[in-house]
Amino acid sequence: MAELSGAEESRTHVPAELLRAIEKPGGFSLLLKGRPGVGKTSLALELLRAVGGEGIYLSTRVSPKALYTHFPWLEECIEPINIIDTSKIYVPTDYTVYTSAMTGTMTFPEVLARRISEMGEGVTVVIDSWDAIKLQCEPVEMARLEALVTELVRERNINLILTGETMDVTTLDYLVDGIVVFNDIMIEYRRVREIYMSKLRRTRIDQPKYPFTLLDGRFQIFNPFGIKSIPPTGPTKVKPIPDKGNFVSSGSEDLDKILGGGFRRGSFNVFEVGDDISGWGYQAIVGVTFINAIQNDHPVVALPCCGRNEARWRKVLGPFVDEDKYRKNLTVFEIHPEGAEPRENMVPLKGNSIKDDLRTIREHKISKESPVIGFIGADMLEFPYRLKEIGELSTGIKEISVNIETTKERGNVDIVRVTPNLAIRDELVDMASKYLKLTTLDRTVVLYGIKPETWIYNVDTVFVDGSPTLKLTPYV
Repeated sequence: MAELSGAEESRTHVPAELLRAIEKPGGFSLLLKGRPGVGKTSLALELLRAVGGEGIYLSTRVSPKALYTHFPWLEECIEPINIIDTSKIYVPTDYTVYTSAMTGTMTFPEVLARRISEMGEGVTVVIDSWDAIKLQCEPVEMARLEALVTELVRERNINLILTGETMDVTTLDYLVDGIVVFNDIMIEYRRVREIYMSKLRRTRIDQPKYPFTLLDGRFQIFNPFGIKSIPPTGPTKVKPIPDKGNFVSSGSEDLDKILGGGFRRGSFNVFEVGDDISGWGYQAIVGVTFINAIQNDHPVVALPCCGRNEARWRKVLGPFVDEDKYRKNLTVFEIHPEGAEPRENMVPLKGNSIKDDLRTIREHKISKESPVIGFIGADMLEFPYRLKEIGELSTGIKEISVNIETTKERGNVDIVRVTPNLAIRDELVDMASKYLKLTTLDRTVVLYGIKPETWIYNVDTVFVDGSPTLKLTPYV
């Protein structure tokens, strides 16, 4: 992938709606609201870098030295002279109109109003934070200043970004052109962050909420999960990640780290997929695992989820694996109650007896050289074999347990997909070596581990040199 410039990179880190609003002619004033430490400064500086042009940062709490230490990339978009520590401002009375009658010096609000009135067009000004400015003013004076500043922004075609900790609605909320509110959300005691764009004048808000991370001190939103198109240059065959020690690689360096090195040989791994998640989010994870296994010449033996079959797998996996390895290493079992002729890479099951059909799958896996990557969509066990009927669930669990024991003995890897409402879910989770969950947040897909306990990660896929790569980014 081509390396992005600083401004181009920052444009991928912030919502497109904010960029459209700020870059419209006529100036724009934006208020970022949230408790201390939630990421307001990081977003403000990321926007400043993305918009480009001259930038000025006025801080009530961070010195220029500290700012460059925390955000070293700022040197390319803000000159040191434009980083102003407002706690050290002392201005002589050169301009009587802005002079305090009591002290004979200009207060910071007065300095601010004059600085904005003298700026050229296209400048982006960040004031961090506006609440601290209020401490220097009487309420009446502050109300006049807020009205003056927002009006000067429009007159001078200047972008003004303010940060504030006050979550109540104030007069300023009505005066500014845009408001972004920062929120924390808890998912099973794990914190994630999101922004809510409650107001953007003259701009359509396609998606009001975006989750984000502050990984490595950078503000970065997560865009909705979607199917990525194969690059115009066409797909390329995946260069597999090799196995290490007693682990089989998941096909993703990020997921291997979460799993402690990959899927341990002899393990039974459960992925729980929320009912609100599209099939593509889950397939992004297991897809790279199957591709990597096939390219590493590991047999893959699967009973897919409802609605999936070998033809679907060939369409998804085929472009990224060698054809001879696909034919050699992949076997997909499909339930055909009326019977069907076996075909290349597909073996039919009758679907009458879970004991008979799991034995057929088990015997096929035993005939292959270990490690075999086995996959089962648990819904294809529960529904065709009627496991919700009295007595059938215990029979199914018994047969699955036999499969798990064989997996452990032969050093294979089993992966099972469950959903929250399956009757068989609890038993499968109890037997799991690893148990990870996927759900959605603001149209994105997130992953987190229960066994082992992990942070929450955003799930995405990117193409690197024509091959799909799973990208897991932690929420920080």
